[in-house]
Amino acid sequence: MQITKLVLVNFSSYEGKTVFDFTVKKEQPIILIGGLNGAGKTSIFTAIKIALYGPLAFGYTGNNTFYSKKIRGFINDKAFQTQPFTSGISIEVKVKKEREIKYYTINRNWHIIDSKIEESYSVYEGNKPLEYTDRILFESYILNIIPIDLFEFFLFDGEEVGTIFASDGYNKYVKNALLTMCGIDDFEILQHFCRNYNGRIESKEEMDLNDQYQNLVDKIAETEKAITACESILNDNMQKMSTLRTIIEQRETEFVRSGGLPPEEVKILEKNVLKYDKEREVIAQEIKSFFEDLMPFFIMKDMISQLKQQIKYEEKASIHEYIINMLSKEFISNIVADKTKKDNGISEALYEAIVKKFEVANGAFDEMIFDFSKAEMGQVLNLADAVTSFDSKEFTKKINDKDKMDKRVRSIRKRLKNALSEEDAKKYTDEIERSKQDIERLELESLQKKNEKIELESKLQVLNSELNSLREKIRDNAQKRHVLDLSTSISQMMERLISDSMISIRKQLSKKIIENLQQIYRKDNLISIIEISENFKFDLFQTQQFTMDELRSLIVNVGVKDFLAIIGSESVRKLCRHFSVNEAEGLKDAILSCDNNNEGIELYRRVDLNTLSKGERQIFILALYWAIIQISGKHIPFIIDTPYARIDANHREEISSKFFPNISSQVVILSTDEEITKDYYTIIKPYISKEYLLKNDQSENKTTVTEGYFF
Repeated sequence: MQITKLVLVNFSSYEGKTVFDFTVKKEQPIILIGGLNGAGKTSIFTAIKIALYGPLAFGYTGNNTFYSKKIRGFINDKAFQTQPFTSGISIEVKVKKEREIKYYTINRNWHIIDSKIEESYSVYEGNKPLEYTDRILFESYILNIIPIDLFEFFLFDGEEVGTIFASDGYNKYVKNALLTMCGIDDFEILQHFCRNYNGRIESKEEMDLNDQYQNLVDKIAETEKAITACESILNDNMQKMSTLRTIIEQRETEFVRSGGLPPEEVKILEKNVLKYDKEREVIAQEIKSFFEDLMPFFIMKDMISQLKQQIKYEEKASIHEYIINMLSKEFISNIVADKTKKDNGISEALYEAIVKKFEVANGAFDEMIFDFSKAEMGQVLNLADAVTSFDSKEFTKKINDKDKMDKRVRSIRKRLKNALSEEDAKKYTDEIERSKQDIERLELESLQKKNEKIELESKLQVLNSELNSLREKIRDNAQKRHVLDLSTSISQMMERLISDSMISIRKQLSKKIIENLQQIYRKDNLISIIEISENFKFDLFQTQQFTMDELRSLIVNVGVKDFLAIIGSESVRKLCRHFSVNEAEGLKDAILSCDNNNEGIELYRRVDLNTLSKGERQIFILALYWAIIQISGKHIPFIIDTPYARIDANHREEISSKFFPNISSQVVILSTDEEITKDYYTIIKPYISKEYLLKNDQSENKTTVTEGYFF
């Protein structure tokens, strides 16, 4: 079950209508509500309790005068000063019934009739109001999920819970919580129920039901055992993978420090050497060509313009000379004579005009210097154009690029030369590769176990549903027939079942508390083992090294009985194995007669819960709560007020990162800015779905709510 919405209308210091959206995501189970002392955090506790239970929240069986007076004390003063009068609470919950998700809204609205407070109460499934019978069934369902006496268990007050565990009655508190959350209280009710019947079993149907019931109980026990085995393998694999990842990280670091290069990097470096060599060769050829071909002309580049002008002059001068040599006055006279009888100086004028047309002047000096052929002239002009267009900055950049590439190639070749030998590198890479393969194998195995666990949990749910149905049939038959033998048999079976279940639960509880402590407590030796008695008294033990002389002194000084209590049953079993004896008395004789006084043995020493510091006791209680919820498998909102009460700064980080995100599928944290500080807020931020900040105006006793936290 999860609370998805809480609406307060003129309730306590919340004036008007205040809406809290409590929806969470699977990866973000936390609702963080911040506020200074007196801001209205406790009112949220009270509102949820009243909404769910109504008069039962205060121990009343119905809506009476005493309940009305209680409610009147929670109504905001402003509500009495306005018309129409409005005040109430609405809570929306999400529940899973027979694999189907359903949403229910509980409304408790208060009205004034004849100056008295009257309550109107309704329950909706979605948008459909429930009829009276369905509403009674829903109330029973809520009480079955979170009985009223268990509600306080899920409203964790860091200040008050320590007081409970400081008293001698804490065991009843823990036992009742476990019985209820694990459903064993139903077995106790059934056992008590069966003892009140008389008669004999005469019906084969009743005997078959009994057999079916025992068969289902056995199947449930086997399934739970298989689930526990899957969880154990998953936890072991997680630890193994963590160790392997550490090994990989260490080996990779050592490999790099030793000069090792992974094969992939070697290939990349060799490829880069070839690439840079080719680029260097191209640039070197360009540089060589410049010095061989263009360098002489580049030195004389200031004379290029005159060179081109001279070549142009000599080209035209050669044409002029050619025409003079090929075209004579006689040739022109003969042509004119063929066309006209009178020359009248035409031939000479025409010759002079043609020669004049092809005359050329250089301007600087009129003489032939180069006398190039046509091909030579083209080559020289091409070189001149190359010199003119030559970019010296680009050429300088190429030289610099070649130098850089030379340095890169030398650096890469140096790295390749100084790298580990193939044989030495293989030692590292083989171990890294083996570790990676082991991680892949463990991940595959873990995936299989997770799927197997899901299937088993689904099967367990079906079996429990069948068991509940069968239990109802047995109850009906018992009521109808007054069957004493059947009742006795069921009673005995329930007694065995309760006894076996409680043994199993005590073992699981001890194991889970230790596991949780190891996650959130930094010291290794706060509590090493926990022995839980039938009435759920806790005996805590720390690991301690004893010499035989110390053990002998303990026996002499405190007596055998207190000696056994001090070291605990696990130490007794260990000592019995050590001395090959079977009984405590034999153990006493073996220790007293042992000659090796300085012989050491690692045992356990009892630690009184009340001797722990307040902070250590608080951490133990958190680990205990976490263990109870883990064992029960119930998905119920967990509301925490004063989360760090008595917790020192060294352990707040572990609690923030490991406890809060994992304690339940929905966690509501009520905190001041001195509890969840900026540092711890940063840690839990990835797990937060919603944030609210409560501010109280003391002059008006009015609480306002904004989204976000102090920071």
